[in-house]
Parts: sequence; structure tokens; C-alpha cells
Amino acid sequence: MRTRTGHLPGASIRRREDGASGLTADILVVGAGAAGCATAAALAEDPDLRVLLVEAGPWNPNPLVAVPKGFVRTMFDPRISLEYPAFPAPEPGPVDVWRRGRGVGGSTLINGTMYLRGESHLYDGLAEHLGPDWSWSAFGRAFDHLEAVLPVPPPPSEPSPEPPSAVLRALIAGLGETGVPFVPDVRAAVGPRVGGTPATLQGGKRRSAATLLRPGLRAGNLRVLTGQTTVRVLTAGDRAVGVETVTADGGRIRHHARYQVVLTAGTVETPPLLERSGIGDPDRLRHFGIDTVVAAPRVGEGLREQRGATVKARIRPGLGLNSTLGTTRGLLGAAVQYLVARTGPLASGPYPLAASVDSTGGNRPDLQLLLTDVSTDGTGLAPADHAGLMIQAYALSPYSTGSVHAVSTDPRRPPHVRAPLLEDPRDRAAASHALTAARAVLAAPALSGVVIGEDLPGASVTDGDDEAAAAFVRTSGGGIYHAVGTCAAGGPEAVVDKHLRVRGIDGLHVADLSALPAHPSGGTAAVAMALGHLAGSRIREGR
Repeated sequence: MRTRTGHLPGASIRRREDGASGLTADILVVGAGAAGCATAAALAEDPDLRVLLVEAGPWNPNPLVAVPKGFVRTMFDPRISLEYPAFPAPEPGPVDVWRRGRGVGGSTLINGTMYLRGESHLYDGLAEHLGPDWSWSAFGRAFDHLEAVLPVPPPPSEPSPEPPSAVLRALIAGLGETGVPFVPDVRAAVGPRVGGTPATLQGGKRRSAATLLRPGLRAGNLRVLTGQTTVRVLTAGDRAVGVETVTADGGRIRHHARYQVVLTAGTVETPPLLERSGIGDPDRLRHFGIDTVVAAPRVGEGLREQRGATVKARIRPGLGLNSTLGTTRGLLGAAVQYLVARTGPLASGPYPLAASVDSTGGNRPDLQLLLTDVSTDGTGLAPADHAGLMIQAYALSPYSTGSVHAVSTDPRRPPHVRAPLLEDPRDRAAASHALTAARAVLAAPALSGVVIGEDLPGASVTDGDDEAAAAFVRTSGGGIYHAVGTCAAGGPEAVVDKHLRVRGIDGLHVADLSALPAHPSGGTAAVAMALGHLAGSRIREGR
């Protein structure tokens, strides 16, 4: 009889007989987030390969996870959400709180369900430096696979019928008037475009990355262990041979890998895991009393994060969703509609429209706009007491960098995050361009009968004033949980090579967003799963 972890009696993921308390598998995957689930699922496609996926968090304990707009509550549930203070780099500046999902599915348990493949030219830019395995065509094949398994429903094949909201129809028309045409499928990844936001939803319910594990669990060659935080990678000579974990009661367990260990703990947690394993800057490791296994000064460096700011506008009373979601009666009606039919305002993500915008004149989008017919109050969580709309605007490819490092040998202590804050002048200019693009939509003729006036950023920020725009984005904007780059692939000094193998040690890969040297998309959930799928497939085929 299969257990919840998918382990079958007699399968070769087995408890060791040498007195250690752990398990042995062919391949160990550490971290069951978006990348980890996709990696483990791809590995488990080989029925002869025994895969062990180790996760610190639980299987989902909160029924609100299934409700698309339930993320405004679940992202604050400490059972499945972790908080990381993100200090400005350099100081002084605002301290953000970054949130990450904790549990099988990772941040896809608490995100806005947005599934954006990204921009073809940005992937091909990666391929120029890292080879064809990083090209748009390679990632495209991974996206096709994932979208069939999750699934990600295709958008309408024709522009009609248009979204039912008069506000969304006006926003689409306004974008068209600014040179951003409506397309049937924004996943086409070519040029400026706007369309319905692809989402990991089916029948009005969230589909987290944990969905990808089902075939392997059914087949019995994949096992998931929850409630075990990985302390370090175990090494023998110059090879990774397993991991040591700690349970909630402080017990230490060692699990062993016959072939490979794959780290998929994410941009924030993979660098400190490597450092606790003796892979990092020798001076930093020495400070914690850790012997250096591999000198890798770039571990934890190169952090890049898309920093967004929201343009808010008041609209004519009666338009938009604030009157529904902002009142007890309206919210109760929406809840009943969702419970009965899995439809209505609660059955979709926060941003029904996604636009890729080019500010350079080269027909190569460099900005992301996310648009909704809801506006929030000062908390950013509850609807405002008046009708409104919002446009979140940000640059796709930031240049400023920060860092993530361990603060202790205890894996349960959060690492120190130094968040980039538009230090590079190109980022300040891009922030200005993003605000200008959003405001251009509001000023388009199609919005003249909808928009009453702008609430944010207001008259203090004029178009073209890069410094004022940057100040607004610094103080009123924030990181949008899309961090990459802390174990980036690249040249000889990089943490991992173009095949995602950790330099200086055999049998160890990094297969999460920390390995991406730059952003190829305005969303990272889809990218993380695609990267994991590609890594798992290649390890499976060439182990």
C-alpha cells in the first residue's frame, strides 16, 4: 500500500543498514519548491531511478491555498510562509520583508499564480554566454511539458470575447493606443503585447508545483520527506555523497546519494546551505569555524531582484471590483459564488492582464506591467474605500546587485539578505521609464471615461525625472519576490558551470533560480519550474 510520500515497500529508497538513521537513494533533491518539484519529477521519469526529495516544510495544511485570491491570507501563515528581512545594499534605506513559501510546492503555495514564460530575446541573451541549453527554444520545450502536466490552461484563441470588466477592456484599448497590442497568448514571447495573464489555475483552483510530483509518487520511485531542514551537504573527498538534516526536535539525520545531490532550496536558501557545507568564501567560512571544502567567493553574491512600484488611479464609482471585494456583503457574495461554482472574483489571480512593454524603440520589451481593476488601501492588502485600478510596473532586467549569506551554522536561522536598491543609474532610469509607461496607459483616450485621477505616485513625481521616480520606487515600491543570481552560472569564477554543476566538487548541482545570472521574465515561478525540469532531465539522461 502506497504511503502519502509515494514510497512502496521494497523500493530501493531504503533505510541504511549501517546504523545511520537516514535513507539512501540514487539522487537526493533538497528543497520542494517550484524548481525542486520540477527537478524531482523529471528525474523520476526514469522508473529505475530512485529519487528522494527533502523538504523543511509540510504538505499543505491550509485549505485557503486552493483559493487563488486566498494568497492575501496564506502568505502570512507561518506554517507555509517564511519571512526574510531584506536590508538595503548599501544602507541607509528601507528594510523590506521578503516572503517565500515553506512546504511542498514552495512559493507556488502562496504566490499570485502568475505564469509568465518571459521574453525570447532575454533567454537568447543567456544562451550567448552559457550555450544553447539556455536558449528560448530549450526553455520553450520545458514550458510545453510543464503546461501540459500542471496544467496551465491556454488563453482564448481570439481577442473576443474580451474580459467582462469595462475597466479591463479600457486598459487593453489604452495599451493599444500606446503601441502595445492585444495578443491571444502573451506566452508567444515576441515583442510588445498585452493579454490575459496565464496562471497555474484549473477549475478556479490553484495548482502548485506539488502537482508535478504526482506521476513519480504513483510510480513509487519518488519519495518526499517533509519536516527536515538540510544542514549541509555531506562530502567524501571531492564528491558530494548526501546531506545531513535536522528535525523539529533537533535530531540529526544523514541521507545518502549514490549518484548526485541537487540543491533546489532557492535564491535565498541555497547560498547559506553551500556555506554551511564548506563551499564559499574561505574567510567567511573561517568566521563560522567551517572548514573550506571548495573556495567559491561568489557564493551568495550577485543577487538581483525586480523592484516594482504601483501606479494607482481613482476611477468612476461603480466600476472595478472594489465595491465587491471591499464590503462584507460583496465579499460574502463572492465567497458563495466561489464555493458553489468556483467562479467569480476569488477564482482568479491578482492581475488579470500582463503587458510586455518596450521603452527602447527596439521592439524588445524591457518593462513588465501588471494591471487590475482593483485598488488597495495603504496596507496594500485590503481594497480601498473608493473605486480604483492599479498598474504594477517594473524593469525586467535589473543591474544592481546584493547578497545573501549565512549568519550561523544553524540552518533554522534566516540568512542575511542585502537587497539591491537601484544603485545602478540604469535601474533608476528604468524605474522612471516603467512609471512613465504605466501613466501613459492612464492618459490614453480609451481611459478618459474611466479614470478620474491619479492617486500614486502623484504630482511629486513628474515624467522624465529619473531621480524622483527612483526615490518613489525605493520608498513606496518593493522587491516582488523574484530574486535570482546568488549562485549564478557563468565563467570560471562562477559558482556553477553552464551545466549547473558546482565547480570544484563532483556529484553536486544547483537547479534553482540562484543559478540564473539575470532575469528572463517578469515572473519567476514558470522559469523556476522550467529550469528544474531541464536540469532534472539532463541529470537523468547523463548521470
